[in-house]
Amino acid sequence: MKAPTGELTSCRQIRAARALIGWTQKDLGNAIGVDERQIRFWERRLPTNKKKMLILIDAFKAAGVEFISTPTIGVRGISNA
Repeated sequence: MKAPTGELTSCRQIRAARALIGWTQKDLGNAIGVDERQIRFWERRLPTNKKKMLILIDAFKAAGVEFISTPTIGVRGISNA
């Protein structure tokens, strides 16, 4: 079963989302209040803590990024209007 749009399903999506909006690991860490080492870890293995996962998703959503999972896993920019 595939995850619905809006779900983070791959650690590669974190890196792609950062690239889409031009954030460094440090920028993302600052946006969500964690050290950039934590971001490096999450880019190799997704957070297992649901609260941390939601904080990560919310930060990207606020920055105009949406996670997609169908038909392929990826990210896309969205309008915040």
